[in-house]
Amino acid sequence: MNRAGIENLLIEIYRHVDRSEVQFDFYTFRLDPGHLDREVMSLGGKIYYNPPLTPVSWLRSHVDLVEFLRQHPEYKIVHAHMNAWCGLLLRSAQKAGVPVRIAHSHTALRSGGLTNLVKNIIKLPVNRYATHRFAVSRQAGIWLYGKKAEKDKVVQIWANSIDYRKFAFNPDARREMRKEHDLENKFVLMHVGNCRFEKNHPFLLEVFARVRAHDPSAQLVLIGGGDWKKILDQADRLGVGNGLSVTGSRPDVDLFLQAGDVFVFPSLYEGMPVAVIEAQAAGLPCLISDSITDEVCITPLVEQVPLSAGPEIWAQKILARKNLARRDDWGEYFVKSGFDIENLAQKMAAFYLAAAGDD
Repeated sequence: MNRAGIENLLIEIYRHVDRSEVQFDFYTFRLDPGHLDREVMSLGGKIYYNPPLTPVSWLRSHVDLVEFLRQHPEYKIVHAHMNAWCGLLLRSAQKAGVPVRIAHSHTALRSGGLTNLVKNIIKLPVNRYATHRFAVSRQAGIWLYGKKAEKDKVVQIWANSIDYRKFAFNPDARREMRKEHDLENKFVLMHVGNCRFEKNHPFLLEVFARVRAHDPSAQLVLIGGGDWKKILDQADRLGVGNGLSVTGSRPDVDLFLQAGDVFVFPSLYEGMPVAVIEAQAAGLPCLISDSITDEVCITPLVEQVPLSAGPEIWAQKILARKNLARRDDWGEYFVKSGFDIENLAQKMAAFYLAAAGDD
């Protein structure tokens, strides 16, 4: 598994769950090892590698998964985290005789576009084959299961929780990170997210160009994997390439957030973005799009702004947050709101044990 929102959440749950009672094994649709695989195996988990899952390869993937599960009758629970694909994966699990089949929605896609049309078709079987329906937010639940499922109260909301203590603001770490990465005396905008369409990086660069026009000390740090060439080319066209830092996927996001001044997240759509939750734990002022569920606004640090407001308004709001003092005492918000990973891991383990016992 590589570092991304869903994968990071799963490894955090796995770190905190009582592994003497519950073990996680991962059936992945990738053939190459990922950044997190070694840790998974060190915690006692297994990883099964398979060819990528696509509309073209679906039937082959279905046959392979059914055969795998029949060969491994010890798996009483299949917990699918692949959004639109959950229903078809759980169809395979049902055919193999797996009694507990959990679909878990992590996104809330917009309507429209050929890609989303395909996903809207692919997701249709989910209510038929899932024995349990989970979602990270109300919007994510409605997107995958429909409004009727929400009205009937059959969707369980499981908040994307974090180890907030690890992210708490640390002035010493801030000084060290800013020195190490040449960010001293700079106004640092932070963004965490792989290079994907929904993260809306072209808009983010337009915003950054306007921030930098007002404040030449501004620096944008992009943390995440993927192919950044188009974004780097756009930055050069806008004349802000020398103010952009792309770190790639990193294991020390908690430390990098210490170096920032403002967190910017203009996504087109999200389920419950862990990156925004982590930024709040680090005490960063956050500017996010209003297309993201307001359930992610755990603290007063977050302001939601319409994308339609345009890059200049976004830039002005970022500049207004330049010299805000950082605090390290946001933990109570996470505990009260249910975003503490220890609590989530305990609840998840209890659910698994009860579900397996009821079978």
